[in-house]
Amino acid sequence: MAGGGGNADGDMGFQIAPMIDLILTLLVFFMSTVALKQVENELSIQLPGAGGVKSSDATQKVEQMVAIDVDGSVSVNSDPVGTPNDNKLEALRSKLKEQINLFGDKTPVVIVPQPDVLHARVIDVLNACSAAGVQNISFGGSS
Repeated sequence: MAGGGGNADGDMGFQIAPMIDLILTLLVFFMSTVALKQVENELSIQLPGAGGVKSSDATQKVEQMVAIDVDGSVSVNSDPVGTPNDNKLEALRSKLKEQINLFGDKTPVVIVPQPDVLHARVIDVLNACSAAGVQNISFGGSS
């Protein structure tokens, strides 16, 4: 009477077999989800920040303004270098490589997209900058 529902053999105790099954199932689940994680690629570029080093170098004053229009056309310092259908932007790459050869790899490149530009087009421009070896990229607002 004092036990209230226990059988004559005594307490059932803690069942370890179902607990091991549960732990192994969780282990397999977490191992499979970790394997599906995608690792993002990293661009080796340096973005300007509040604590940036200021230099009086002449190469720091020559900046390249890369404008991206709403239709996807790209221009460098008001000189058209890419059409909306050109995803590789070879002309932009060659222009940036030329500037880097003249002024060094610390030449600042300012990307100025229009507010309604597709994000994929900005990524195309970033890929072209990376392929050209640009190390100093920043974003500017449209004026």
